[in-house]
Amino acid sequence: KYTAGIRETVDLPGGIRLVTDQLFIIAAALVLAASVALLLYRTRTGRAMRAMANNPDLARVCGIVVADITRWTWMVGGALITVAGVLLGLQSQLSPDLGFVLLLPIFAAAIMGGIGSPAGALIGGLSVGVISEVTVAIGVISPGYKTSVAFVVLILIILIRPSGLFGERA
Repeated sequence: KYTAGIRETVDLPGGIRLVTDQLFIIAAALVLAASVALLLYRTRTGRAMRAMANNPDLARVCGIVVADITRWTWMVGGALITVAGVLLGLQSQLSPDLGFVLLLPIFAAAIMGGIGSPAGALIGGLSVGVISEVTVAIGVISPGYKTSVAFVVLILIILIRPSGLFGERA
């Protein structure tokens, strides 16, 4: 449902002002991140997913049914993407090119955190988002160029540490 006019905000310490929808999005993201961590590190299916990500042939030899784990991985990923799309719809104005606008920051966050590292993806996403918002807020760049910050972060990370902050070195 779209609301007309100015939406109510919540004032947090440090001069931070959030719309109530944003508080819900943050809470949902934290619950989902914790749920995925529990899935990956506390369940047999999660261990199988991680084993397949590291070495599919060895996982197959150890008795993991690759087709089943692949199916579960796609279902979990699809569910997370669905929830992300709904939460994005709460926050921003929907447009046909919305996915394209988000592609570079998402890619930069994944590279920054390290491919294959769930914790790295979370830290990378938060870092890219905070860096982008802070550079606009303090007046370093205009809001129209906010996406370019993700590109600069991506280039710096690739130059400094190609495997990402939490990725394994080759």
